[in-house]
Amino acid sequence: MANNPLVPSLKDEVRLKLRNAIISNELKPGERIVETEVAKNFGISQVPVREALRGLEEEGLVTSVKYKGAFVAEIDSSEIFHMFLLRAEIEANVVGLVMPSLTRRHFGELYDIVEQMKKYSDEPEHYAALSALDVEFHRTVIEWGQIAVYNRIWHMLDGHIRRFIAILHPQTILDGRAAYRTHTKLIEAMERRDADKAKAEFKDHILWAFSPSGPFASSGLLQALPKRKTPTRPADLWHECRSGPVKY
Repeated sequence: MANNPLVPSLKDEVRLKLRNAIISNELKPGERIVETEVAKNFGISQVPVREALRGLEEEGLVTSVKYKGAFVAEIDSSEIFHMFLLRAEIEANVVGLVMPSLTRRHFGELYDIVEQMKKYSDEPEHYAALSALDVEFHRTVIEWGQIAVYNRIWHMLDGHIRRFIAILHPQTILDGRAAYRTHTKLIEAMERRDADKAKAEFKDHILWAFSPSGPFASSGLLQALPKRKTPTRPADLWHECRSGPVKY
């Protein structure tokens, strides 16, 4: 009997569960993932577990050490800014591409998500729900583009970014009231049909954490980025990335 492509395979099930546990910080950086224990918990053989771990390693969430096994990957702070930057570029590109074909139905989808955000605007303890809605909002826009390579890369980047936020700055990044306001502003920018301004709004929104008023500018995080040929302050790096590719 042929496999139903709509039914996730065992390796996909295991990969999704482990991926979610890593992103939510249930499985912490450096923690060992024991194949036999995972297989026992799922009631399956080690083969699909091994395949799932291989997929997570390709995504950069797991590292494999010879003779020692698989471990949750450490956070690489030198890559974080560039993950945010690449995600911003992808979303801005998609916004520019889909702008001419957007209808009231499309905007209605986003407003429905934003209205759900509003419910949690005064309840900071609902970070997980806000995070899920934030992902749904941006993933919806990405899927409108129907560009497979963007979907794949965005999915990978989103996992790393959400993991980083969950570990280091969950409350700072996602404030309920701010989430409602900023996402409403993104919809309004698209409704105005000015592609350049809408793209700029998306970039500013995604890269806000690195702006002069954002939480990372004074945290010392950007000091861990690779050395550039000429010294650059965090605020300068943010301003530069808004106007074009970062130069090294």
